[in-house]
Amino acid sequence: MSGRDAAPPRRLRLEPWGVGYAGSAQDVGGTAFGEDDDQADGPGDERRLLGAEALSLEVPLADWRALRPAAPLAVAHALFLDGVRRVDARAVLEGAAPAFGALGSCAVGAVTCDLAGGGRAELVDDVIVERWCAIATDTLTDETDVLVPAGPYGPAAYGGRDGSAARAVPQLRFRVTQAKGTDWQAPVEQLQVVMRDAERRLATRLRARLDGMGAGGGRALLVCDGPRPLFGADENVIGYLKTIKEQRLPAAALAVVRGLEEGERSPVYLAGEGEHARFEWYLRLRDPRPWLHTLAGSVRVQAHAGPDPRALLGAATAIADWSAANLPRFATKAHQDPRAPQQLLPVRSLEASLRRRLGSAPLVRRRIEIALAGTGAAA
Repeated sequence: MSGRDAAPPRRLRLEPWGVGYAGSAQDVGGTAFGEDDDQADGPGDERRLLGAEALSLEVPLADWRALRPAAPLAVAHALFLDGVRRVDARAVLEGAAPAFGALGSCAVGAVTCDLAGGGRAELVDDVIVERWCAIATDTLTDETDVLVPAGPYGPAAYGGRDGSAARAVPQLRFRVTQAKGTDWQAPVEQLQVVMRDAERRLATRLRARLDGMGAGGGRALLVCDGPRPLFGADENVIGYLKTIKEQRLPAAALAVVRGLEEGERSPVYLAGEGEHARFEWYLRLRDPRPWLHTLAGSVRVQAHAGPDPRALLGAATAIADWSAANLPRFATKAHQDPRAPQQLLPVRSLEASLRRRLGSAPLVRRRIEIALAGTGAAA
């Protein structure tokens, strides 16, 4: 075994993310601890290690090494898109064939950063807020949406004695959607699916604005937190995966990723086939502390490749250089976010704003209880 193929020394090292999260690296050696819809690859992908041809797109696999940004794309505006979801209540659809369910809310939005003007971030107007009732059944037929009536809510509205005033709130509609599968986890997984669909719809709207935003000099990029949406060719839209849930690099290439320093990236390689083929690369946002594992602070980035990746490789490497040169400046510190450094500052602020759009979790739960009770306050 060559030095490049050698595994890191056998030693115990910590995961940097807070213990309330699954972890930034859930596949540390090519065998995934688990799979997740967030990491689902495009049509034509198979779950296996990538071959030498796919990995030799920018640099031959035998010559893989850490790359410093050489010719980064000139970007004037960066838009960061993300979504948040919340399970408001788990449920059971009773009847002849009972089924598990979940009522949940999601919000999707974006912030734009004026990089030429110092990186000031502003919330984009097109925020999507949706509420869903996911049912895990193979026979979803005439179930109607769950309507939570408008009206006054709060302690004074249902007999509270703390003197607080009731709040007038609008009607909430939880639209019914069918989950894939029938187990108790399927409804929550379906809530993730519908949130990803909302992200794709917003990304489709925002991508139409990118050319106009970059007209004054420098390009505009849309950075989607999570996998790049599968909506066809657009080199100005990239995916940002802060969790390594499944990595497909052989040992020699993974050793290069483990050795990246802050601001360095791996060579660009190819994943997937046909129209949904994409470029990918790893980059290091921040050097790991001595007590952290060697993938700490690493992220994977995706860009569109399509059926003729060689024709788009030059544009992809320019974006890859931009990401390595600029994304580390947005990385959070441990005292700012439990998912530091992969959680970017614009996304952190966006998520906080989106969670406020979901409304008070206890109040929404209480309103659901009252609605399902039929009349009066729920017991």
